[in-house]
Amino acid sequence: MPSVDYYLKQAEIASRLALAEPDPEKSRAMHVLALELYDKAHQARTEATPPPTEPTMPPEVIQRQ
Repeated sequence: MPSVDYYLKQAEIASRLALAEPDPEKSRAMHVLALELYDKAHQARTEATPPPTEPTMPPEVIQRQ
């Protein structure tokens, strides 16, 4: 699976190409591709980081009810 950095670099390239493209249809397609790559980078980042664990109370702490 490609890394987050890979997706971010590809998204940046696609967004620059979208800005440089004179044809509006091709520019829009490159912009959509850039957004999809940014989404993939975000998904790869969330899959790479484990979810936060629930904090546990030390056993000597008495909780009020």
